[in-house]
Amino acid sequence: MLARMTNGKRFLVIGAGTMGNGYARMLASGRVPGATLAGVVDIDGTKALELANATGAPAFGDIETAVAETGAGAAYVATPDSLHRAPVEVLARLGLAILVEKPLATTVEDARAMMAAVEHAGVYAEVNYSNRWNPPFVEAMRTVDSGDIGELRSFNVCLNNPVSSPRDRLRWSGGTTPAWFLMSHCLDLALWLGRKKALTVYATGGRGELAGHGIETYDWIHAVVRYTDGADGVFESCWILPDSWPGGVEFRFKAIGTKGVIDVDTTYQNIAVTAERHRYPGTIQWAPARLQAFLRGMEGEVRTGVPFGDGLEVTRILVALHRSLESGSVEPV
Repeated sequence: MLARMTNGKRFLVIGAGTMGNGYARMLASGRVPGATLAGVVDIDGTKALELANATGAPAFGDIETAVAETGAGAAYVATPDSLHRAPVEVLARLGLAILVEKPLATTVEDARAMMAAVEHAGVYAEVNYSNRWNPPFVEAMRTVDSGDIGELRSFNVCLNNPVSSPRDRLRWSGGTTPAWFLMSHCLDLALWLGRKKALTVYATGGRGELAGHGIETYDWIHAVVRYTDGADGVFESCWILPDSWPGGVEFRFKAIGTKGVIDVDTTYQNIAVTAERHRYPGTIQWAPARLQAFLRGMEGEVRTGVPFGDGLEVTRILVALHRSLESGSVEPV
């Protein structure tokens, strides 16, 4: 099984939605040396065919058939947030290396079951918290490792999207929240950079704007996370920025340490172009580097990825966060 997994660099993309579309096109374009697109899997045959036709890869309606016909050795799981467990369990049983889109799961039970499945099968698996490869955060980690910032004590992080993201681009936005979809990145960065275990979380949020579009989920969520060493963090994720918001994202990260501060803002991409409209073209591209790191992990090289254990920790925080939204109280993690 390990030999097959190591030699196989042909990827199946499971899920033909927003993230699956992006990764399938990236693999098909040759932007990830050593990896190719073997096929696209989606229970929605129309979606699978559309993406397959766009990338020149075959389309499948189930994982078993896709693996049998393509001989793929790895898979990227990009199903909706709450639907990661079933494909991961099937892929693990079939012996493929697995990269799962964040969050790992939306229940602690599912996250633990997925960990057990990959451990039992002995397959290589990671969670796609891709901002660990985002160049500004790579530099932030170098700075933390150097000791220049000292011990991180306070985080203040926001990751927000225009309303068009849940309204137009995410078919299943009513089945998730901006905390699962966006804040999970923020919590993972705090976990990665600070290596802190969460103790409690208190969250508030609001509804109404998205409900007016027929999407029953939170418009925004704020959370305060307290860590076991006394550090804390304030996190914000919002899904109702105006569509005119420049760059399509607001992403700000500040970490205060005992010796210094890290302040990251990826919102404006370091370039502005004004023609018929004012825009900030995407220049900070890190998805290919993230997949190449996954390939190196498959090969047994130094593993700098995101283990399922880290995915479980972020899921634990998010589960407690959503309990706090309902109870109005501070909830233990």
